[in-house]
Amino acid sequence: MTIIGCGFISLLVAANSKEQQHKCKEVSISIIGTGEKYYIGKTDISEILKAGTNDRLINRPLTQINLARLESLLEDNPWIKDAELYFDSRSVLHVIVTERQPIARVFAKNGNSFYIDSSGLRMPLLKKVSARVPVFTNFVAAKKMSAKDSILLNEIKQIAVFLDKETFWNSQIAQVDIMEDRKFELIPVIGSHIIRIGKAEFIDQKLRRLLVFYKQVLSKTGIDKYSVLDLQYEGQVVAIQKGAFSSVDSVQLKKNIAELLKTGQLMHLNDSLQQASLRSIAQRVDSTSINYAATIESEEDSGSTHHDINPVLKKEPVKTKIKTPSVEDKKVKTSEPKKEIKRPKAVMPKRG
Repeated sequence: MTIIGCGFISLLVAANSKEQQHKCKEVSISIIGTGEKYYIGKTDISEILKAGTNDRLINRPLTQINLARLESLLEDNPWIKDAELYFDSRSVLHVIVTERQPIARVFAKNGNSFYIDSSGLRMPLLKKVSARVPVFTNFVAAKKMSAKDSILLNEIKQIAVFLDKETFWNSQIAQVDIMEDRKFELIPVIGSHIIRIGKAEFIDQKLRRLLVFYKQVLSKTGIDKYSVLDLQYEGQVVAIQKGAFSSVDSVQLKKNIAELLKTGQLMHLNDSLQQASLRSIAQRVDSTSINYAATIESEEDSGSTHHDINPVLKKEPVKTKIKTPSVEDKKVKTSEPKKEIKRPKAVMPKRG
């Protein structure tokens, strides 16, 4: 063996020995979230890392740390969407975790509950923190979901994703009830009415019609005048009246709305609701069921991508029954005086 060959082998051995001396000096954990709070803590992540390395991570040789395996262990947690691990030049282990964001809490009929994210993934409840998200009730309690149950969960996801993106509706809708026929009813924060949307399809169009109704109808009649607002019919809002609306209720209504407007939760309705007078709020509507059709021009028809925030609400003409006069009413009794018939009188000749 030549001197050059021996020198090369010595360098390899020295390099390998130096690599063996590189040990994990520190662990830096970063959490990426899009909400107001973190649902996974650094302590939770550290415990997963310790469990994957037999509680021996610091001062452990880098060659004995399987980063891919640790990433997989972290992503097994349903609250962790993605995990990336790497070492820098100073032998510091960087752990970057992206957590899942809950968009709804679903309650089953047996009382159990869970969260779902925008992909529809089920996530268990957390002990230390709770999420302020819309609540869905009456979900199936079966441990193993059927195909119909999966479709229902997907509809829940559709509604929850829409509410998560729309600030106003996220503030206005407090609860979503799943009915026996697997249709949905929304329970609002303001108002004692029920909002029937049926299936989750076209949820954006349905609630857009409802916003029109809020701004142009309820701002005048009062938000508690109707017991049910039905959005299941295309292009319509069917409102079912529940009774008289007192002026006292209208005053309290305006106070409640004013408080929400201060917090910026109902800015979309500010103009129309502030202009509603107490007299118009207390106005009575004689019919017990009113059918409204919202005329909303689509983007394709208008050639514009701008959304009309004040679409026109057209009230269907009210059919009024006009009483038709009867035959007797039409007859006009006229009595003309009978003309006297002049008869010739007999003239007797004079006696001489």
